[in-house]
Amino acid sequence: MNTTPRLLAALTLILVACASVRATDTLRVCTYNVLAYSASNEDGRIPNYRIVLQAIDPDLLICQEVEDATMGPRFVNEVLTLRPFAASPFIDGPDSDNQLFYDQTKFTFIGQRIITTELRNIAEFTVATIPAGDLPADTLVIYSMHLKATSDANSTAQRGREIARLQASVTTQRYVLLGGDLNLYGTSEIGYQSIVNPTTGRKFIDPLGNSWLRNSTQWLSIYTQCPRITQIAACGGGVDGGLDDRFDFLFASEELAPRIIPGSVTPFGNDGQDRRAASITVPTNTKVSKEIADALLCAADHLPVYTDIILGSTPASVNDARSMESGLQAGRTYRVLNVQGQIVLTHTASVDGEVLSTLSLPNGFYMVTDGSRYMPLVK
Repeated sequence: MNTTPRLLAALTLILVACASVRATDTLRVCTYNVLAYSASNEDGRIPNYRIVLQAIDPDLLICQEVEDATMGPRFVNEVLTLRPFAASPFIDGPDSDNQLFYDQTKFTFIGQRIITTELRNIAEFTVATIPAGDLPADTLVIYSMHLKATSDANSTAQRGREIARLQASVTTQRYVLLGGDLNLYGTSEIGYQSIVNPTTGRKFIDPLGNSWLRNSTQWLSIYTQCPRITQIAACGGGVDGGLDDRFDFLFASEELAPRIIPGSVTPFGNDGQDRRAASITVPTNTKVSKEIADALLCAADHLPVYTDIILGSTPASVNDARSMESGLQAGRTYRVLNVQGQIVLTHTASVDGEVLSTLSLPNGFYMVTDGSRYMPLVK
């Protein structure tokens, strides 16, 4: 169902609690800077990638720092072996490159496009879902990018110009993910603001909010670089220094943001301990096993980040934005979650067909769940 921006502001949701409801497709998208991967710099890391990515079990994987065409067949045949994956064609540009891997049982690869910048290419990948039954196919456009590093003024300005190049030719498709290693040091950076509060182009939503800080005890759980406190031999090179930066992102277009399952954005292996001066393995990691933590340590100098999204769902209805004509089931409890995964409203239906009022909630993006399904809500 296509909606204009005016109608989108009035989008509500029907939760139908009967056996005939068509299931939605919950899909996992992961971004991973794989640290200068090439045949000459594989450095024994294939087993580590396999341990990490089989634990994450993504449906779509976008990678940065791909150095040559050998990564596609190696990852398809030896890393992403749980399901029948395929790789996008490798396009060699200046510096390092991007590559997409997709589960062929869930996605059809439509094509790719390159956006040139003064340092590295930005890759645009377009896929379509292969929905079950009579659900409609959804088109998803993914941008993978690796922006200029370091925090000096010239590099910060260059990141802004690179995002401006993206915004100048960004797709008009509704469902868009923008991800990769963006090397952003804070929310005031021109590059970050050009994504979440642009003057031209499209606005994207940061599911973790726009108030985070680097190198802060308040935000330890979102940092992605670097899981190594010191250099490690035979692990691809890279940098060290501990987890004190959030460089790896997944932004969603305004139309896609309500379909991100709240709380699902995960810097994989970050257990929230203060590792600004420690590796991902010491002290003992409380989120992943020792085997996975060891693999994260060696595979790359960034942590992968994933999120779960809902595509191919029954279209929501356009109704009164102040309430939901929901078809609630008596005795069932419904929770409304905001984009941070916080429960902002809980309601137990007393009669079948009861209306769930959202009058108390500010306008924004939400998910509604009855414990078994998640459905998007834009108020």
